[in-house]
Amino acid sequence: MRRLLLFAIFGLAALVGCDTAALETESQVVVEAYLEAGEPMDSVRLTRTARASAEYTPERTAVQGADVQVQRLNDSGGVAATVPYTETDSTDGLYIPETPATVKPQGTYRLRAAPPEGPVVTAETTVPAPVEAVRTQNDTTTYPDPDDENSDPPQFELTVRPGPSALERQNVYVLTSRSLLELQSIPASPPDSVAGRLLTPFYLEQYDADSDTLASFRVNSSGLLNEANFTSNDDGTVSITLPWLAVAFYGPNQVRASVVDDNLYDFLRTQSAQQMSLAPGEIPNVDEDIENGTGIFGSFAEASGKVLIRPPNLTGDDVPLRP
Repeated sequence: MRRLLLFAIFGLAALVGCDTAALETESQVVVEAYLEAGEPMDSVRLTRTARASAEYTPERTAVQGADVQVQRLNDSGGVAATVPYTETDSTDGLYIPETPATVKPQGTYRLRAAPPEGPVVTAETTVPAPVEAVRTQNDTTTYPDPDDENSDPPQFELTVRPGPSALERQNVYVLTSRSLLELQSIPASPPDSVAGRLLTPFYLEQYDADSDTLASFRVNSSGLLNEANFTSNDDGTVSITLPWLAVAFYGPNQVRASVVDDNLYDFLRTQSAQQMSLAPGEIPNVDEDIENGTGIFGSFAEASGKVLIRPPNLTGDDVPLRP
């Protein structure tokens, strides 16, 4: 479930509200599932598309009673191992592994979901090689003073060692920052005076106490970033600098650098093209790799580090600097 929440910030969860291939009248099964290299297999969510004019709610569109399994394939394309999934009692359409299983880096996996009605939905992903966090720099730093044009504090830097890529392209990353503040101890929609002590200037400008919650700003992500955007070191590592625009909250933040597979790469790349193409008739289809359905079955490998961001002109009451 953690990964569903993580990648929802990229707009992947928005698939459940529409058919990304075309505005068809026939309903399709929507898949949302992610595998992380070296980690336990995560959940699979199955819903159905809704018409553009219909109200979407996950409960009303959930696919229940499906036969779901994830198969690890061998080098010849045969099935080396199968992990059956079962539907949870707490959330309709959410399926979890019946037995624990770890995602094999650089392994190829096939998702097979057979709904009670309609064709079997399948998809495949090849998991990236592991990414190792080697070191961090500027773990504690101060946010630039917006009133001082010469303010240039050191930025947090995460150095990682990516594994060998089996793809015909350089590694592509998604950079994500997540506030570790105890937001549950703070009013969900505090007044501007409180939000001003928590949110960095750019996000404070976007914040509306009447309609926004702090939780909606907790996680922020970059788009796709080629490895060439970062600093390549002689020892084979890559140093990634956290841009200030990615930091929404002062205080402790976790920074993740995720190498994505082809499915996530294609999906996010074409999704970005959709957002930039606004003229009628010029909106391209999202590139997805689901047979007999729509959605995303992708994989990634990630490394992470933590940074403490202090407000400019810090005083004792400015921000709770603890996770």
